[in-house]
Amino acid sequence: MDDITKRSKYEPNGPDTGGRPFSNVRHYIGRLGWHKKAAKVLVNYAERFSSLFADFEVKACPSPQPAEKPPQADQLTTLDGIVKRMLPKDDPRVHETQEALQFLDSKFKVHKRIMERYNDPWFLPRVHAELVLLEHFYTHDLRFFSQDKYIGCSKPACYCCYHYISAHPGNFVRPACHNKTYLNWRPPDIDDDDKQAVKHRRDIINAMLNVIRKDVIAQIKDRRGPNKDHHDSTTGISTSLFSRANRGLSDTFEVEHRDIRRRESYRGRKLDLFFEF
Repeated sequence: MDDITKRSKYEPNGPDTGGRPFSNVRHYIGRLGWHKKAAKVLVNYAERFSSLFADFEVKACPSPQPAEKPPQADQLTTLDGIVKRMLPKDDPRVHETQEALQFLDSKFKVHKRIMERYNDPWFLPRVHAELVLLEHFYTHDLRFFSQDKYIGCSKPACYCCYHYISAHPGNFVRPACHNKTYLNWRPPDIDDDDKQAVKHRRDIINAMLNVIRKDVIAQIKDRRGPNKDHHDSTTGISTSLFSRANRGLSDTFEVEHRDIRRRESYRGRKLDLFFEF
């Protein structure tokens, strides 16, 4: 395992390097171990918070159907057009942002990647699981244990989910975020005939767009290429799987909190808003 870890640090990385086999092997081994560790954590919590496991019921929350395909690209679907829609007409940053984006396109084929998504027949926007649960709790005014408004998920939130939760009026706990972007992300469904629901979603999306616009313009201005690739789930390799494997459950609670702190560090990653297609 140590040898795989060392090799993974020196692998080339980028959109045309053919992947990172040692990093991937290490990650997937960790994911296998994580299932065992998650079971230990669950048992440990059952002992500490027994009231949570008394007379409980597990229910499935139905997921929305995939949305229809986005509108087809037209003559306005250009890099210059994208910049013009992000900035006010007379904004002095328009010209320099267009130039910087053309530079990125010459090196990383940004426009080609965008058009490939428009033409992909399997490109269907989907609602992520944590947002389905969040809106289910919010619209039905359901209570959280100990008023802890945390939506649990098997991995850190993506970039859009993080900012949706951050902008939501329900004051939910902001999750860890791996900062990956998914172009087929979409917000939860609403009743279009419900004016309050329409305003609810519009306010959230507008707040998100303010943040996204600033992040995109900053990345273009920096003329920054792809970052080092990273998985959207935590690898899960820790001492609990090796040297602590036989020390029982007493260490599990401590290790879990250390892993949570490590997941929070994902927020420090720079974004690849153009390159994580």
